Amino acid sequence: MTIKYEGGCLCGAIRYAANKPPSRTVACHCTFCQRFTGSAYNIEVIFEKEAVELKGDDLRTFDKRSEGSGKTVHVHFCPRCGTAVSLTFERFPTHRAIMRGTLDDPNSVKVDRHIFTQSAQNGMVLPAGIECFEQHPLALDGTPREGTKFDAPHEISR
Repeated sequence: MTIKYEGGCLCGAIRYAANKPPSRTVACHCTFCQRFTGSAYNIEVIFEKEAVELKGDDLRTFDKRSEGSGKTVHVHFCPRCGTAVSLTFERFPTHRAIMRGTLDDPNSVKVDRHIFTQSAQNGMVLPAGIECFEQHPLALDGTPREGTKFDAPHEISR
């Protein structure tokens, strides 16, 4: 049986399907994600790029240089309704992030880590038992960083 993750934009002009499971699902609290979503954080479902097939209209792209890494993040969105559908990354060229809210079944994937929690907004609650990173889990040289798992839910208060 082939695993398939499907979804699309708000108006339906963009559809996609991924034929492999995601490598991870990340709740990102960086200020970039807060701005582009207009919310407190973004949930990204990370797939190998070749596992994702895009259908319909061509996505438009907005490029933004990351203040942290200096590498470009590409925001791909529907030209009709403006829905942000995916991200690609200069730093991680073999992967594509799909916005969890665009999945037909967003509950088919579970968040397995929270990143850039140093930028998380006041009142955000980080869950118990899930790895949380103040920054990206990988340093710029590719060295893994150590995360924190809270024993109980942890509220951000600055």
